[in-house]
Amino acid sequence: MTHEDDDIEYELVSKTEMKREMQRYQDLGETLCNLSPAKWADLPVTEVLMAALEESRRIKKHEARRRHFQYIGKLMRSEDIDAIQEAIDMLDPSSEAFGRRIGQLEQWRNRLINDGKAMNEFLDTYPDTDRQQLRNLVRNAQKEMQAEPPKPGTAFKKLFQLIKEIDSNA
Repeated sequence: MTHEDDDIEYELVSKTEMKREMQRYQDLGETLCNLSPAKWADLPVTEVLMAALEESRRIKKHEARRRHFQYIGKLMRSEDIDAIQEAIDMLDPSSEAFGRRIGQLEQWRNRLINDGKAMNEFLDTYPDTDRQQLRNLVRNAQKEMQAEPPKPGTAFKKLFQLIKEIDSNA
């Protein structure tokens, strides 16, 4: 008599490890609650979790908040934790992911100013871009950089803000 179940390996998780995981979910939920409601819209969370986050703004008593964070931790079990953590990291200026993203956006800005072919690449990457506004800002930023001495001015900054906005909407 052979059992097909003999081939299945079960991953044993200790009770302590399960508690650590739940604490991680609660901590992440608390971090979400501390974000402004405007930033919640960019997070990949379900409607149920979004409602729980909104409810957390209303709760003021310490013990009630603690219980609510436990509830949020329970809801987090069914969420994509890695995607949520990545989205939070993108909002945190001290995170490595945020720094990488800003660096990529700065590279786009510099390429647009210094390389004529970069405009087509940018428009291929971000097809919903307002071409005229982008071209005007690039042209003005190029004029600022050609001045003696070259100094980045308002067009340089506005170009970066536009690229950042386009990237966040994509």
